[in-house]
Amino acid sequence: MSELNMVKTKKKHKTIRLIKSWLRTFNGGLSLFCLIILFCIPLLTQSLYYLGIFIVAAIFAIFAASWNFLTGFTGQVSFGHAIFLGIGGYATAIFVRFQDWHWAPALLIGGIAALLIAILVGIPSLRIKGPYLALATMALSVFIMQLFINEKLAFILFGEPGIDRVPPISTDPVEKYLVYTIIMVISIIVMTLIGESKVGTIFKSIREDETGAEASGINVTKYKIWAFMISGFFAGIAGGLFAMHFRNTTPMMFQPLYSFYAIIMTAIGGIAIISGSALGAYIFFILEAFLIDLWDPVFIFSIILIIILRFATRGLLRPALERLKESYDFIIGR
Repeated sequence: MSELNMVKTKKKHKTIRLIKSWLRTFNGGLSLFCLIILFCIPLLTQSLYYLGIFIVAAIFAIFAASWNFLTGFTGQVSFGHAIFLGIGGYATAIFVRFQDWHWAPALLIGGIAALLIAILVGIPSLRIKGPYLALATMALSVFIMQLFINEKLAFILFGEPGIDRVPPISTDPVEKYLVYTIIMVISIIVMTLIGESKVGTIFKSIREDETGAEASGINVTKYKIWAFMISGFFAGIAGGLFAMHFRNTTPMMFQPLYSFYAIIMTAIGGIAIISGSALGAYIFFILEAFLIDLWDPVFIFSIILIIILRFATRGLLRPALERLKESYDFIIGR
């Protein structure tokens, strides 16, 4: 066996050992349990309506996690994250609708298109900070939405109707559910691994003390742009999935309301906890399905957000995990 193959084998064995070690921990076991539940949902129901709720939750889990990645790890607050959702949706729709591409490469193109736009959006963020950045990104999302609505640009941007008859990933609801869930899980894992890597540590140092990070030799400009690129890419993936699920794109994909959805979901799960955003998305849409006939969902979640900010500033996931772990340790006698 060559030296290169030996190194690869050692790395593979090390990765397997790390995964096994993680699965033996409380968080690892709980994560595996949640994944098993998600993938068992089609065994409980094959209803297009109920599976649709979980599909939309998966889409917004990626979208909310991408917002959380940008804000939670680098402190770059954006109220216009729907820009990347819309760009990813339109780019994906164009390739699957007009170029007859398979959904997978078209979805990747949607993510890359959003990444490129994220670079353009991220450059001004180097000079704008705090609430000014949040307001600037929100204004930009409204501006882009108006551009796409403008009928004079309809020959390029498709006007107010947008793109209709976008081919779905699958016409089988179970297959569609599984594909969306797998993409969501992979996206959450990748963003989590980046957040826990050396790059993620640098992002957090910029969030905590940008001046100190720069003084220590960190190229703050480069890493801020990187954060926007990674966040924009996954938001674009969410946009592409959105377009193929609802089978259309409209300028309303750029509306700030979707950006605020991501903020609410992240607040529910917890800032700087990528998996918390996914939890927030599932709670959001499951509750919406039950409450939509009683009250306006936006009103309900505004109340929930106020309560969380007042009584659970760290979100729901981390305190819930701490209490579950305490109960688990008590039961097994630790």
